[in-house]
Amino acid sequence: MRDCAFIYVHKSNGLVRVESLDTAKQIDGNPEWKHVATINPHVVLESILRATIKERNQIIKHLLT
Repeated sequence: MRDCAFIYVHKSNGLVRVESLDTAKQIDGNPEWKHVATINPHVVLESILRATIKERNQIIKHLLT
């Protein structure tokens, strides 16, 4: 879990937060924030950088839903 990033989306305004485990513990359970994904940031970043624009948009869309 050390290399994980936790992605949250604010339920009313759509703001996106990417947090470490320590910060995620503070946000978890807050009804304003929805946890949408837990990722290995190195793997996801590499995937985004290697992807075409269409693939990149799909990866990001998938992460935020």
